[in-house]
Amino acid sequence: MLEPFDIKTGIDLLLKQIEHAKQLLNTRPIKSRVLGVWNSQTREYLSRVYGERSPNVDTIVEASGGAPVWLFMPDDAGERYEASCLENKIKLLEGCVVALKRKDRESQI
Repeated sequence: MLEPFDIKTGIDLLLKQIEHAKQLLNTRPIKSRVLGVWNSQTREYLSRVYGERSPNVDTIVEASGGAPVWLFMPDDAGERYEASCLENKIKLLEGCVVALKRKDRESQI
């Protein structure tokens, strides 16, 4: 069982993951190993923010699937697909950050 994060720590770590993902997109091609580490770390952060059984975890980490669209996909098509999945995950994480900031503001009222 992972120790939960407070909201502010969760926001900071998710923002760092978003920035890291943007850096990966800017230094393409994205290496599978690096993307795997990013996904694992994102899963851990989301689990510690929302809880390990939260649907938010799989919804974001598994966004657009974890495997290529078709078997024997050309390398360049596979890389574009991975980049597209990462862009989608960035948007989902940004939505999480907005929701967490709102929750933090509401808790202070």
